[in-house]
Amino acid sequence: MGRWLELARRVALFAAGTTIGLHFAPQGFLPVDQSICFDGGWRILCGQVPLRDYAAPNGFPVHALQAVFFAIFGVNWFAYCLHAALANGAATLLVDRLLGLLGLERRWSSVFALCTAFAFTPPFGVPYMETHAFLFSLAALFAAFVAVRGASESARLAGALLVGPLLALAFLSKQIPSVFFLPAALFVGLSAPRERARTLLRMLAGLAGAAGVLLILAGALGVDWKLVQLHVFDLPADEGAKRLAFLPTLASLGARFAETRVELGLLTPAVALVGSLLLLLSMPLWRLRPRAPDAPRVPLAAHGSASVSLFLLFACLMFIAWTSNQKAIGVPLVFASVGCFAAACRAASLALAERGHRRSARVPALVLPFLAVASSYDAAHFTREFVATRAVNDVAFDAELAERSRAELPPALAYLRWSVPKLVTYTPADLAALVVYLREREGGLLVLGDCSPLYGLSGKPSTFPALWFHPALTFPSTVDPRFAEFESRLLANVERDDVRTLVLEPRIWVGDLPAARLLALDAFPRLQALVTSRSPTERTFGPFRVLELAPR
Repeated sequence: MGRWLELARRVALFAAGTTIGLHFAPQGFLPVDQSICFDGGWRILCGQVPLRDYAAPNGFPVHALQAVFFAIFGVNWFAYCLHAALANGAATLLVDRLLGLLGLERRWSSVFALCTAFAFTPPFGVPYMETHAFLFSLAALFAAFVAVRGASESARLAGALLVGPLLALAFLSKQIPSVFFLPAALFVGLSAPRERARTLLRMLAGLAGAAGVLLILAGALGVDWKLVQLHVFDLPADEGAKRLAFLPTLASLGARFAETRVELGLLTPAVALVGSLLLLLSMPLWRLRPRAPDAPRVPLAAHGSASVSLFLLFACLMFIAWTSNQKAIGVPLVFASVGCFAAACRAASLALAERGHRRSARVPALVLPFLAVASSYDAAHFTREFVATRAVNDVAFDAELAERSRAELPPALAYLRWSVPKLVTYTPADLAALVVYLREREGGLLVLGDCSPLYGLSGKPSTFPALWFHPALTFPSTVDPRFAEFESRLLANVERDDVRTLVLEPRIWVGDLPAARLLALDAFPRLQALVTSRSPTERTFGPFRVLELAPR
C-alpha cells in the first residue's frame, strides 16, 4: 500500500506542476523571444535540419521536442504551451526526487517541489532555451546522485550512463548554465562511498557515448560544419566576450546576490546561502561518522547537501550575470536550493542525535518548518509580482484585454491570452487578417521581423537562414565580412522557396544600423535590390507592410 501511495504522490506532483505551468503559459505574447522555439519546432516539422537548413546558436533539443508536439496536437499555441507545462511538471518531480535522495522527508520535499513549479517555466511561459537547459541540467544532477546513491547496481549504472546524454541535451539547449553542471556531476561522482573510480568512468563513458552519437547523427543529417563553427562557437564566443563585463568578481558576487534578492523580494535563498555557508564552516568541528559500523547511517552528509544548495544558487546567479537576462527568469532552481539546505539541516540533526546531542539536534530540525512556510510565502510573492503579470516579458498582463481579444485572434492562437509589450503596435485583428491573407497567397514567404510564427500559422516554410534576428549572434552583423556569405544563403533560400511575399514587421532590431534606418530591407542590400527588381506592390495590415513580388 505504501508503494502505491508514493506513486500517487509523485503523479500528483507531476500533475500539479503541469497544471500550474499550463495555467500561466498562455498569458501574454513577446514576439522577440516567444517566437523562437515556435519557429524552431515548425522548421523541424517541415523537414529542415538545424545547422544545415537554418542557423542558431542553441535550442536544438527544444525545437525537436516542439516539432513532436506540433505533429501530435497541431501547429497552434496550445501545443506550444503544453510542451512548457509538461517540462514544468518534470522539473517539479525532479526536485522532489533529488531532495528525496538527499534524505529529506516527503512532506518537506513536496513543499519545495511545488514552490519550484511556480518558478521554473511560469515566469516565461512557453518553451525556451534557458528553461530546458536548466531542466536537462537538473536531470543530469539527479542522475549523478542516482549513480552514487541508487538502491541497486542497475540503477547506479543507469544513472551514471545518463549523466553524459543529459548534459549534452542541456548544452545543446543553452551553453550557459549547462557548463556549470558538468563539474558538479563529476564532483557528485567523487562522493561515491564505494567504487568511486568506476562511477566516474561510467559517467565519462556516457559523456563520450553521447558525443559519438551526436557526431554520427550530425553526419547522417548532413550538418554543415562551417555553420557549426560560425553559429555555435564563433559568434556566441564573440558575444560572450562582450558579456564578460557583466560578470561579477568574487568580491562583488555577494553584492550581486543581494541585488537579485532585493529586486525579486525573496527571503529563503538568502537563508539557504548563509545557512549552508555556516554548516560548511562548522563541519570540521563535528564528527559525523558513526561510532560503530552498525550505527545508523545519515542519508547524505550535511555538508554534501549544503554544497549542492550553494551550487544551485551559484548556477542561477552566474546565469543571470552572464546572459544579462531579467533576474526573474534566472531563478528556476532557488527553491530546490532551499530544499537542499533543508536536507542539510535534517542530516545535521540526525548526526547530532546520533552522537548523543539530542537537545542540540532540535535546532536544525526546527529550521525545516520555517523554510517550508517561508518558501511558500516567497513562491506566492514571486507568482503575484513576476508570473501573473508576465513582468519578465515586459508585458504587464491585462486579463480584460486578453478576454476582449480572444475572438479576434487567429484560430491557431486561440489559446493565447493576448497582452503585448508597448513596442508591439499591431492588434489581434491585424494578425488574424494577415494570417488569412498569407495562407491564400501562392509561393513562399519571407518574414523580416520577430513575428516568425507567421510561417507556421500560414503553413509556409521558414525562409530566413537564421532562427531569429540578433545581429552578431544568430547571424553576422552587417559590418562583418562574413555577412556577405550569410546574405548569399538568404538569397538562395528566397530562390528555393519561390518567395513571392515579404512581410516587414514595424519594429525590428537590426543591430549596427543607424536608428533612422529601421526598415529591415536596409540591412540586406542585395535582397533589397532583388525586391526592387521584382516591381513589388504593397499593402498593409495595421503596421505590418506586405510586399508582393511580380512573377519572375
